[in-house]
Amino acid sequence: MAFVKGFGILAAAVLLIMSMSYWAAGKARPALDAAARAALTAEGAAYDFIELPGGTVHYRLEGRVDAPLVVLVHGFSTPSFVWNDYIAPLTDAGYRVLAYDNFGRGLSDRPAAVYDADFFDRQLDELLDALGVNRRIDLVGYSMGGAIATIFAARHPERVRSLTLIAPAGLGVEGSGNVNLVLRPLIGDWIMRLFDARIAYNAAAVEAKSAPNPGAFLANFNRQLEYRGYGDALLSTLRHYPLGAAHEAFAAAGRSPRPVLVIWGEADDTVPFSHATQLIELMPQAQLRSYPGMGHNITFAQAPLVSRLLTDFLAVQGTRVTSGGAAGKPRGPLARMEARQCASCGPGDEGPSEPTLP
Repeated sequence: MAFVKGFGILAAAVLLIMSMSYWAAGKARPALDAAARAALTAEGAAYDFIELPGGTVHYRLEGRVDAPLVVLVHGFSTPSFVWNDYIAPLTDAGYRVLAYDNFGRGLSDRPAAVYDADFFDRQLDELLDALGVNRRIDLVGYSMGGAIATIFAARHPERVRSLTLIAPAGLGVEGSGNVNLVLRPLIGDWIMRLFDARIAYNAAAVEAKSAPNPGAFLANFNRQLEYRGYGDALLSTLRHYPLGAAHEAFAAAGRSPRPVLVIWGEADDTVPFSHATQLIELMPQAQLRSYPGMGHNITFAQAPLVSRLLTDFLAVQGTRVTSGGAAGKPRGPLARMEARQCASCGPGDEGPSEPTLP
């Protein structure tokens, strides 16, 4: 009986310490409020902000006002600076470019909400409305942004002219014991509240090694860690977003004749390239470009290659392309975009041509 009583006291003490440290960690970092945003803007660390029903969003919009609009959607943890090397190539090619921070990331608000598919879909829809976008967009998504883009295209087909997916989540991602641990109630909340910055920084430090400027990459990444709410947002996303269960959305988007370009590194150990087989089955109109030896960081590690594939793809929006199947062999006019042939990118026959969607 004394043992049970002693154990109960110890458990209560541990819970009290965890609760107090959880609360303290939540207050340790400043809120990302209007004053913080004003300071960030003054020091040149931010672009523009806009108020949406769900919160304030940080975005970057450049290019001719009358040009076709390309919307860039980033992934799970690294915000919109991942697209920095795409702005000039796209605007120089005659496009208007919108890159924005998803809620919970970068310099956008971290609202207390369920970070599920509806939440991110609503953010993009409201952002386009708030910016007065009244024509179809060319939508590009990287990693989790690929799932966001696909779900958006499936739900709002009237708003999307073309779809480009770079190592897209939604059909499966590689898990780990650490992820399984933080998914558990209470203990996961405590871990992410106290150690989110350390966990995120360690992961970013590895990724930064493949960036053109590792120091700038880490500086941009760390800026979002200075404010409270980042870890809570990531945890809610892990628990509620269909990172590996968006198959119906891919199938729905695949039933549209809109052009789709898929770019993937075959050495991707975050969103394995093996998922490309199922993606092509669900999106038979997709043109797959894959590269051996390249990993999940292909978007920023190989920005010149990927941006060139993207601009070439956008330049042929008047033509529909078809996939060569799971092997990723390009078919149709897009197969002539690039002279380099990778192991899974052999020559193919030309596919049918169709008018572009209005």
